[in-house]
Amino acid sequence: MDMMISIKDVGLILIFLAIIALIIYLIVMLKSLTNTLKQTNQVLEDVKVVTEVAQRRTTQVDGAMDDLLGSVSGLSRSLKGEESKIQALSSIAKSAASLVNLIKK
Repeated sequence: MDMMISIKDVGLILIFLAIIALIIYLIVMLKSLTNTLKQTNQVLEDVKVVTEVAQRRTTQVDGAMDDLLGSVSGLSRSLKGEESKIQALSSIAKSAASLVNLIKK
């Protein structure tokens, strides 16, 4: 019993095999994409936490800088004779305490 396969049959078999290979490739690619999306979500959550910390620290540093600028301004006024030395030392002590609190936090 001899069977003959025509070129049309060979072409259809090759197309069918290519479609199966493409489906397998798409399944593997979708699995990889799912893992990538999970990792991206984790990174975005980490970025959110870091952003919140940076925002909080910026507010603290801004307050400390205001205190420091106030003490430098008081020292400048003191050197010009516009403020008593006790007030200038008080301003410096307040800014130093503010910076120490900022560093501790």
